[in-house]
Amino acid sequence: MKLLDWLCAGILFVLAIVSSLLVPRTYTGRIWIFGTCLALLFASMLNLLRIRNGPGVRGLKLFCIAANVAMLAFGIALMASIGRSRTLHNPQVPLLTALLLVETAFSLGKNA
Repeated sequence: MKLLDWLCAGILFVLAIVSSLLVPRTYTGRIWIFGTCLALLFASMLNLLRIRNGPGVRGLKLFCIAANVAMLAFGIALMASIGRSRTLHNPQVPLLTALLLVETAFSLGKNA
């Protein structure tokens, strides 16, 4: 299970970096897209720290849970707001939401 935890957090980290590099320069609202990428990056970094340090850092698990739940709620709200057809045309949105769901479950786990 720890390998799956590492894999999900690592994929979130890489996808956050890649998506921030792919923000179109000509789009006027690009700062908001970039901000979302940064939020995903910070959530994935918190998860990687949680996995690496375990219960050794006080409060880290709580911050991880908060970051994961917040980003999961954002992903669900995004999918609800753009609708099913646009969500299916942007498969990165459900993928990131699923990865955040898995990371939330891992961070809520007993040995996280």
